[in-house]
Amino acid sequence: MRYSPKKQYNWLLEFQNRFKCGRLVRELLVTFSPQFYHKDEVPSEAFAPFVELAGRNECMMRSVLNELMVLLHDNQRKHTDLTLKYYGEKVLRYMQHQHLKGEWQQVLEQPEEQQSLLEGAVLFAQWNNPSEDMTVQAVVQQIDKIVDRVKADISTRNPDHAAIRDSRNQAPPVLSRNECRQVLEGINHVLYNQMNFRGNIEEYYDAKNSFLPYVLERKAGIPITMAILYAEIAKCLGVHLEPVNFPNHFLLRWHDQPDGDSPDDYMYIDAFGKGRFLNRRECANLIDIHGVNWMPDSCYEAVSSKTVFTRMVNNLLSIGRRQAQMGDSSLVCLRSNLDLALLLNPGDIENALLQARVYLHLNINLSEVLENLQQLLDRPEGEELSSQIRHMMVKATQQQQIKDEPPKVEQKRRDDKKNFNADGVIYSVGMIMRHRRYSYNCVIYGWDPQCEMSEEWMIQMGVHSLSKGPNQPFFNVLVADGSNRYAARENLEHHQHPCEITHPEIGRFFQQFTGNYYIPNNELKKRYPHDEEMTCEHFASAEAAP
Repeated sequence: MRYSPKKQYNWLLEFQNRFKCGRLVRELLVTFSPQFYHKDEVPSEAFAPFVELAGRNECMMRSVLNELMVLLHDNQRKHTDLTLKYYGEKVLRYMQHQHLKGEWQQVLEQPEEQQSLLEGAVLFAQWNNPSEDMTVQAVVQQIDKIVDRVKADISTRNPDHAAIRDSRNQAPPVLSRNECRQVLEGINHVLYNQMNFRGNIEEYYDAKNSFLPYVLERKAGIPITMAILYAEIAKCLGVHLEPVNFPNHFLLRWHDQPDGDSPDDYMYIDAFGKGRFLNRRECANLIDIHGVNWMPDSCYEAVSSKTVFTRMVNNLLSIGRRQAQMGDSSLVCLRSNLDLALLLNPGDIENALLQARVYLHLNINLSEVLENLQQLLDRPEGEELSSQIRHMMVKATQQQQIKDEPPKVEQKRRDDKKNFNADGVIYSVGMIMRHRRYSYNCVIYGWDPQCEMSEEWMIQMGVHSLSKGPNQPFFNVLVADGSNRYAARENLEHHQHPCEITHPEIGRFFQQFTGNYYIPNNELKKRYPHDEEMTCEHFASAEAAP
């Protein structure tokens, strides 16, 4: 946790608060697994004790956030509690979002011309990476180093260039048209030729391409983040570039002909394409539609910072939808960016409905869902969607009525004859496995003596084409790619070299990784009371074998 060098602190009080706070944070986290193990998500109201603890004073806020950060990043301890880390990440995400909402409001309340693209881009990265240490100051320091390299490059061609004077803490220099060109050419040479920044074509849909700190670290991004970086470098050197929300390919523009204001009077810059300079017709060629060689003037207009932020959010909403379709049970990307989208544009009815669907799917925040749906129903545009909204309200009410009923935990005991068929359940919870057909690594977190899925699912997945069909044990597994799957016994085998499984839900089920297998947490032990012993015996016998 960072401390301000401009403030004086009572370090004894800081230490006392940190020690006390660390104990209280862990005591609160211990209560989460028994409460929420059987739920797909933690409801917002569950974080109230942490908010109350942190809200006592600034010192306690720092202590709570620091303790959570330490918990998440402490990989040195041999017996790291994965379940505490799992719920600690959820608490930290919630608390950071509450803090960042205030930061976003401050940005959005500023006059449009004063809203910083750089500040918004960092806030956007912080919102989506709440457990990472990302700051505007750190990003500015990295950009300053790039600016210095561009100045050095410009000085080799024009030692008298106005932009290479030491203008720190001063207003940007006023440049001639020719000097602006030299700056842009210098940026291109340094950024793309010397430093090897590039548009990330190979991994275009990797979410990290949308986060400026990662773009600086990996030297790769998508058009919008590359454009923000490019524009900030140019700004430091006295060249004003405007963002252009061009369809499918974000651009920048520079007023090449100051006497006019039509799209033909601007030069357009493709920061994703190594900073190439484009005219209007060449921009139209970026649209991957056969025969398109002209776009309306509106496509070439400069847009507000808020519009840029909204497009960044929409990019990640698309990624979040894709993850949800692939079965990503966490829905973290989609849920986080829906919340941010509605913070930026509260009146967006499409995103409001999608947020309600996500909350209903996760069975969380149902009171908030009902309140928001009622507000949508009261709006004039809500009349067209009234049947859909009312249906969702009925579903939310039904879910809320049964939400407080205690979950029925069915134990899977190995001494219960109904849990065995002719083959037997020879694998157990916590074992690291390899899929024979698809070669993915995974860990078992549950099993059934035979396939319990619907006939429709079995037909879709080709279960009947297996040698033993559905009449064999099936195992719930967490896969290293982040997915949850249901695999037949005949398709699984012990991993010859057990490895950690980097899955976002690993801590929901397991407390510790021993190096060979995972130890289930108390909740998973209750469901599979004999499995830990069986897993331990397997590895004990394997080590004893000659």
